Amino acid sequence: MLTEIEDKLVKILQERVKEMPRENIVFNIEPSKLPAVTISNLGFKFENLDLAENIDRGRIELKESFNSDGVQTSYKLKEKPLQDSVHVECPPGTSLTEKKDFTINYDEGSIEFSKALPKGKNNVFVKYLSRGSVMTLKGLKVKALYSIDVLGADRVETDSIAENVIKALLTGEDELAADGIESKPVKGMVLIKEDGKTRKIRLKYMFEKGLRVEKIVGPIEKIEITSKNF
Repeated sequence: MLTEIEDKLVKILQERVKEMPRENIVFNIEPSKLPAVTISNLGFKFENLDLAENIDRGRIELKESFNSDGVQTSYKLKEKPLQDSVHVECPPGTSLTEKKDFTINYDEGSIEFSKALPKGKNNVFVKYLSRGSVMTLKGLKVKALYSIDVLGADRVETDSIAENVIKALLTGEDELAADGIESKPVKGMVLIKEDGKTRKIRLKYMFEKGLRVEKIVGPIEKIEITSKNF
């Protein structure tokens, strides 16, 4: 989450701030020599995106093949099948009959054969419709605040590097956006080191990245209505 933002930030600055040695752009440590750019995380928070979206994936047909060892009788499917949608062949091209040759546990998504199948490679073929036809999306956004400190031997050098850092982040917006990261400049300030000579410019940026959770839910297969007398 945060490391993805930080790795991308360092990469952009190392590639685009040409006058700065790559090793002088560091994260969360004091630079050993000047000029330098050091990046620090100042904290982060979460924000709900109020995203709750159901996407109907339609009825998806899945096909699976299994190896038979001549002993095993139970096979686990990748997804739970829709009722009465399972078609089994063994060997491929020879159809088997549900309840006679096999039974389906629809809640567990497994097939139990009445007897062990002949030994063979990919000789058990199963085709079925998945119950996971509806996908629910929920969203969250992480907002992380970073300080980007630019240090130079004098004000002129520091100003020049700070300007190039800002340009690098500006031209790198598309690269960040490709990874779902949005950058926003927050503020800047000029600091003077204790020796009265070395200058530091601190840039504060907010980086935001959306997080999405997907949950597959099955369609309604059965509705029961009961009445109660009062």
